Amino acid sequence: METIFTRRAWRGAALVLAFVILVLAGRPAHAQDAQWLGQFWNNRDLGGPVVLTRWENNIDFNWEGGSPDPRINSDNFSARWTRTVNFAPGNYRFFATMDDGMRIWVDNQLVIDAWQDSQERTVTFDRFMNGNHAIRIDYFEAGGMAVARFNWQLLAGGGGGQFFPNWQAHYFNNTTLSGAPVLVRDEARISTNWGFASPGPGVNPTFWSARWTRQVSAEAGQYRLILTSDDGSRIFINDQLVLDNWREQAPTRRAVDYFTNGGVLNVRVEFFNAAGAAQLTAELISVTGGLTSITPQPPTGGGSSAACVTTPSGMQAQSIAATPLNVRQGPGTQFASLGTLARCQIVPLTGFRNPASTWVQVTFNGQTGWASAQFLNLGANISSLAPTN
Repeated sequence: METIFTRRAWRGAALVLAFVILVLAGRPAHAQDAQWLGQFWNNRDLGGPVVLTRWENNIDFNWEGGSPDPRINSDNFSARWTRTVNFAPGNYRFFATMDDGMRIWVDNQLVIDAWQDSQERTVTFDRFMNGNHAIRIDYFEAGGMAVARFNWQLLAGGGGGQFFPNWQAHYFNNTTLSGAPVLVRDEARISTNWGFASPGPGVNPTFWSARWTRQVSAEAGQYRLILTSDDGSRIFINDQLVLDNWREQAPTRRAVDYFTNGGVLNVRVEFFNAAGAAQLTAELISVTGGLTSITPQPPTGGGSSAACVTTPSGMQAQSIAATPLNVRQGPGTQFASLGTLARCQIVPLTGFRNPASTWVQVTFNGQTGWASAQFLNLGANISSLAPTN
């Protein structure tokens, strides 16, 4: 009887132990919410059988010249960490530090591609996060020192606040500014030639759009807006469209003057890129007021009209300056004046510009002279003019 009882007791204990092992085996599904699932290979390309699998609390490793584990090579190994993280709403900055290579995916979108031999370096990207997001980190070590670190921080205080001292930029993986942005970040200025590259982590290299917003304080006066874009761009002031360059096109420059009575103004710049290269420069220039913003209404009590009745076409240039615009003997203010253009006056272009595209050559009173491009509305793309030496 004692033998039968002992056997039954051991059998019951074995069942309990098996149940505990089963529970523990199932636990990683929950642990993944708070830990990284790490996998290691004894090669640089994450290929073949996994040598080691383990859970990591943090990706914060400096193995120096050693190995992550006795089963792993000290050189020429690779690793992958995966985790689902629940983020409070907000704009986050992510930091990836590596020696040698690392790639980061967020929701199956590659946001950092630093997959090459290197010394220790840090790459960052900003992204708006809200709710659960799947993160995957691939890493390889070639030789020498081995470092792998990854973390993030909310760019403002608690409650998901944003940190945008300059332009708040939203990027979308479509040409219609629709849906949730795939990238949100602070940008000091709007002037970039992306070419055929992506504008930032997680954004398509083609067929994307972006929106920049900020508030500025402006004194009463006249302001000039200039958009140069490939493809489309437009500017809104206080939710009113004031400059429209919204079309598929080669690099095209559009400019207009507007007036404000002063105050805090909400400025919004929008852009889309279809197929091909992308570039955008948005200039907001004070002519008679202070700071860089405008509204389309003229100031109370008079002032010149907000726009010229006529517009230039083809190889023509039109002055949009509030005061007489000098035509000079050469491309710069150090050259003598040949005379002045009145506001809205149109003159022929000769087909030349200076290399910086800041001055264009015009025909004026039977002579050739130079006028500042920022005070002109051109009928032709400035890039189509031939640069002078």
